[in-house]
Amino acid sequence: MKTDDLIDALAAGLEPAKPARPNPALLAVSGLAAVTAVILLLGVRPDLGQALQAATPWLKAIYTAALTGTAIWLATRLGRPGVDPRPAAVALMSIVGVVVLWGGIEMSLTPPDQRLASWLGQTWTICGRNILLVSAFAAPLVFLSVRKLAPTRPAAAGLALGVTAGGIAATAYGLLHCGEATAAFVATWYTLGVATAGLIGAAVGRFALRW
Repeated sequence: MKTDDLIDALAAGLEPAKPARPNPALLAVSGLAAVTAVILLLGVRPDLGQALQAATPWLKAIYTAALTGTAIWLATRLGRPGVDPRPAAVALMSIVGVVVLWGGIEMSLTPPDQRLASWLGQTWTICGRNILLVSAFAAPLVFLSVRKLAPTRPAAAGLALGVTAGGIAATAYGLLHCGEATAAFVATWYTLGVATAGLIGAAVGRFALRW
């Protein structure tokens, strides 16, 4: 058999390999871990049923869920060598930018004597800490979900995974526990909590995601 014929015979039954992606089951379990952490460590707000009938908790959840989904997209692109991560990175920054702009507009429409209270709320000193605490329960499962990926920039991939864990934690925290309602509060303190989780993820990713 000629070499060309042998190559053709070997290639005849080959099918394109499906691109690796994060494990959706592990990501779902990470969400359950975050919900459990909020319930056991922080507690559910006593007016939860009534609060969930309003738009505010769901608007917060849309923001943090959007951060989560876009960060997963970014981690996935970073985990496939040769794939450009910039579209996902731009989308992630755009989501933050929209909410920061929304918060700024809200502040401009708030009476000057009420702006500080509207921005700080009653829990600004513990909001980021609580999100970080809850993210610690989601993060191990988030990192395990990408075992099939092959990031060539482990710190950047770790950052994206940390933001994923932070976004999951912030979603559970915002729906079940936190009563803060202003866009300025969410744009600042929720974002800082998620960003801190991302920075910790970057430090962990340098070692945990190395080939």
